[in-house]
Amino acid sequence: MKLICHPISPYARKAMILARLSEIKLKEIYPEKNGTSGYIAGDNPLGKIPALEWQPGQFLFDSPVICEYLDSLRAESLLPERGHTRFIQLWQHALGDGLSDAVYNYRVETMRSKELHWDEMINRHEQAIRNAIATLEKINEWLGNDWTYGNIAIICGLDYADYRASHIEWRKAAPNLAMWHRKLSQTDVWKATNAYKGAS
Repeated sequence: MKLICHPISPYARKAMILARLSEIKLKEIYPEKNGTSGYIAGDNPLGKIPALEWQPGQFLFDSPVICEYLDSLRAESLLPERGHTRFIQLWQHALGDGLSDAVYNYRVETMRSKELHWDEMINRHEQAIRNAIATLEKINEWLGNDWTYGNIAIICGLDYADYRASHIEWRKAAPNLAMWHRKLSQTDVWKATNAYKGAS
């Protein structure tokens, strides 16, 4: 299968992590941005990454759909099939994605020329980042000591916050979360997919 992705995208990284955990071989293709069309033309009509070629010439998007599909290929799914724990995992996954969304939106707003800054929106996105971190600190004991369907997205969101919103210094605000993150950051799959050091 072919994954259209970029190594610094937290959404693409989720798929990269899940594929490695599942021993699924993906050909990772890093496309160039195409002006106002975004990353991808035909592969994803929205011009966003990731997109997964799951059938010849057919692409799945966006990242929650791709992750659920990859998880379905595992002998033992990370995402429970039903019940309370299934929705806890989906909720955690959504919270991780929401953190990535807030970081991305903050980044976009602050990249504009200073005279075009919308301070109210910048503050809103920054507060969303802080709220997500505070929530994760509260539920730290729920996150698990190994990779789960939910915490894959959380790890990706936290690392993206380090990269694009380092001024938040989330580890100071969430010491228990920082200890949890440190354990997973020692795993081979985390190291193999962490492209932020030295990235621009």
